[in-house]
Formats: sequence, structure tokens, C-alpha cells
Amino acid sequence: MHFTIRTVSGHKYLYVIKNERINGKVVQTIQKYVGTADHVYDLITKYKVKKVASYSFGKPAALLKAAEEVGLIESMNKHIDRKNIKGLTPAEYLLLIIIGRSEHALSRNVLDEYFKESSLQFFMKPKHNLSSQNFLNYMEKLDEETIRKIELDISQTLIKKGIRPTKLTFDTTNFYTHIQHGEDLPKKGFSKDKRYDKNLIGVGLTTSNRNLPFQTITYPANVPDATLFSDLIDSICERIEEIGIPLEEITIVFDRGMNSTDNIEHVSDKMHVVGALPSSMCKDLFQIPLSEFEEEWENGKENNIKAHRVEGKWYGKEFTGAIKYTEITNRKKMHEWEVKRCDILEKVEEIRSKLNRKGRGRKMTAKGLMNRIVDTIPKQYRGLFDYNVVEKEGELQLNFSLNGDREKEFLSGMGKTVVFTDQGNLTTKEIVDMYDSRNLIEEDIKWLKDKLLIPVKPVYVRKDVKIRAHVFLCVMGLLLHNYLLHLIDDKELTIQKLASDLEKIRMGLVYNGKEGENAELVIEEMNKETAEIFTKLQLGAYIPG
Repeated sequence: MHFTIRTVSGHKYLYVIKNERINGKVVQTIQKYVGTADHVYDLITKYKVKKVASYSFGKPAALLKAAEEVGLIESMNKHIDRKNIKGLTPAEYLLLIIIGRSEHALSRNVLDEYFKESSLQFFMKPKHNLSSQNFLNYMEKLDEETIRKIELDISQTLIKKGIRPTKLTFDTTNFYTHIQHGEDLPKKGFSKDKRYDKNLIGVGLTTSNRNLPFQTITYPANVPDATLFSDLIDSICERIEEIGIPLEEITIVFDRGMNSTDNIEHVSDKMHVVGALPSSMCKDLFQIPLSEFEEEWENGKENNIKAHRVEGKWYGKEFTGAIKYTEITNRKKMHEWEVKRCDILEKVEEIRSKLNRKGRGRKMTAKGLMNRIVDTIPKQYRGLFDYNVVEKEGELQLNFSLNGDREKEFLSGMGKTVVFTDQGNLTTKEIVDMYDSRNLIEEDIKWLKDKLLIPVKPVYVRKDVKIRAHVFLCVMGLLLHNYLLHLIDDKELTIQKLASDLEKIRMGLVYNGKEGENAELVIEEMNKETAEIFTKLQLGAYIPG
């Protein structure tokens, strides 16, 4: 095809011409009038494509896809009674909380405003304004039994997709809240965020293969980890049996905070275990020189690992063990100790300098002085110092010193961890790698605390049932992100990078021609990385027609 200009009555006009050869002769088959020069000018200036709105598309579309594929939407609609609530389905209301939380940490009171400004308005079409009371009503229906049923449905769906659990990892954390007068869940306790002035809620998370959340528990944060784990063992086993997997095929991995003789005996009678010994049980093992460590390799973070295989009887049972040593951890712990040791000695000298001072004011007692010294030393370092208070002739004397022998013993364990398992058939590297896989769940717990990803905080509800529902929805957001990582299957891609790339995929509302005519939704220009994610997740199917 080509252009040609024809002159008619002294005026020039543009035409599109197409010639084809038919039966050996060139024949004109298309003659399309385009117009005058003024008309052509209008076409290329006045009626060009204009964008009138831009919406976040990547994250809402991807999370919606994941929620459909893992069966979250179907299960929530099945187990939550809609009754007379009009508009969005239960799953759509609750999924909106998950997506809104992962984008802006929104409270339910502003989700209606967020909805109207997001691309979700094109996926979900409520006939009424979104009600914050409806959000609360549906959250109240997410009681412990309903959450259990939904988690069970998701596990069974994942098994059908070939993601069959063989390993479970259990860990706990807690979150501070601003709840002053709650029910049974908010309690004072040992805050991992150092907020001892706030009521806390505890969260226990069990993940399966691909680091997909398997079971969530919300509990009072003043319950010790070992006690919590003891109560949960039977619940975890029951869940495994419910999804039709023999317990002997499962290995559970847990931190040393869960250790007790009763717990180890109870859990190892039901399934395989991988755990770690507290340093107080490893003094002799830490004395084994590194020259006797027979295995060495690099982990996924390119850190050098050395390991030595041992056998031992711990917690009343015979186990296979592996002493793991990491040089980078040794250096980090050594630096922490050197800084903390200087800090402790400086604070003690400051306290000593204020003893027995004359003048007005309340005199320090021997008990008060001892309490101040104990508070000055972090719990993990208290056994390294010798200290006592003596009162002579009405004056206090503080004896304080670093115990050299105990410090030497302490330093011998720097960078070392003793891992144990009942599976003697595993290689030393397999034992260590299985325990180190806990790092994945620890990273995920960080994302639940990250205010820019899937934050549990702030908690906008007060009643226990709604707190559990809130935590469950945040964990479901974590599950959806990890399932997307599974679909993309890129070992270099982290959950944080995935979230960042999804946020860059935006949808524009544009029109071609006169304003208000021929409006359509299109994906804005993407870079190579976001385009690959868009293609692998097949997000094009979610562009509204």
C-alpha cells in the first residue's frame, strides 16, 4: 500500500492506494480517501491518545489470581454465611482487606475510598457503597473453627497442585498493640519490639514446603514458647492427618525456644524432628577444634559453612547431631560482645562512682544496688560476670569483674550451633540445611512487621475474634505473595522485590479521539523485569474488557 495525492478542482487530497497483480495485470484494489491537509493535521494532533487516569494494577491483579488458584476465595465464600448483606461477597470483602493492607496498611474505615481509587473497582462491582460495618461483620465470622476449615481447604488445594508438605517449620513472634482494655488475647509479656509498656498479641506460624503458611495461631503473648508448642503438637498432627498425609512422612523444624524433654518426646513419637540445642548443653561440643570439622560448603547467601557430625543423647533420646560453624556469624557475635562488654563496664563504673555520695537524697540500699547491676547486664551475658554487694560501716562496696574462664568458654561457642535430628540417614549438610530453612519463616515474620508489605500492625480491632481474623488475613496475604513466588519460580526474586515490581505495573484509562469517546483500559509501559512477571503470571487475563 502507498499514499498518493490527487488534485480535484485545484485542491489536493490524500488517498491510500493498494495495487495487486491479478491474472498477470496490475489492478487497483483499494482506494481510500484520507482527506485534506487540514484534516490529516487534525488526525495527528487533535485526536491523539490521552491518559485520563492511572491505577495500581499489578499487585491487586496478582493477589486476586493467587487467591483464586489456592482456593481462598472459594473457601471463604463456602464457610462464611452472607445472610442479608448486599453487594460484595464475603470473600471479596475480606480479600479487599488483604489487598488494601498490602498496599497501604489501611484501616477498614477508609477501604471504600481506597476501592474507588484502585483498579479493583473494575474487577468487583458492588451495587452499594462499601460499609465498614460489613467488614467487621465478616471478620467476626472468621472464628477459630472457620479459620481452621479455610486453612484445611487451602492445604488440600495445594496438594492437588503438586505442593505436598513433607516439612513443617514452626516459629513464634509477638506484636505490640495500643489495646488497653481487650479480652483474653492482649497481654503484657516479653516484647520482641522492646515495647514493655504495651499489651502484646502472640502469633505462632507453621509453614510448609515453598514456605506457604499451613497453620496460624493467635495467643496471649505471656504464654512461654515451650508451653505453646506443647499444646500445639497434637493440633498440628491432627491437621496433617486431615489432609491425608502419614505423620511419618513429615519432619517438623523448630527453634530451641520450644525445647523441653516432654515436648521432644511428644513430637518425636509422632513425626521426624530437626531442632537445635541451647548453648548450655553444648559446652563440650564447642571445644572440638575446627580442624576436625570434616565438611565445608557455601550456602545460598555465599557464606562459608563448616560442619562436624556427632551422636548424642539429649532430652532422654538418642539423636544424630551436626555442629555448624559460620565465620560471618562468629565475627558478628564477637563484635556485638565487644561493644556490649565495654558498655556494661562503663555503666557499672558510673554506678560505682555514685555510691556513698554525701548530701541530700535517698541513699541507695544493697538490694537496690544489686537490682541496678542486674538490669545493666543483658540476660544472655549475666553468667559471664562475678558481682556482689558488701556493706561495711554503713557504706556499700561493689565487687564486679569479668570471669575469664567463663568468657573463654562463651567465646568458644561463637558462630556455632548444634543441630539434632532423629533422622540418622540424612547427610550432615542436609541436617544443617533443614534447620537453616527456618530463616525463611523468620524473614516472613519480618514482613508481617514491615509496615510497607503485609503489616499486622497497627491493630484496629479490640475483640479477640476480630484480632484472630485480622492476623489470619495478614498471614493469608503472606501466603498469596509466597504462592506468586512459587509460580514465577525465580530463585533470585525475593518477596520484597516481587511486591516492588508488582507496584510498578499500572493500568491507564485512555481515550483515542475526542474526549469521552473510545475510552479503554491499557497497561502502561513496563521495564524488562516487570514485563517478565506480567507474562509469567498471565496478568493480561485480568485487564477489564
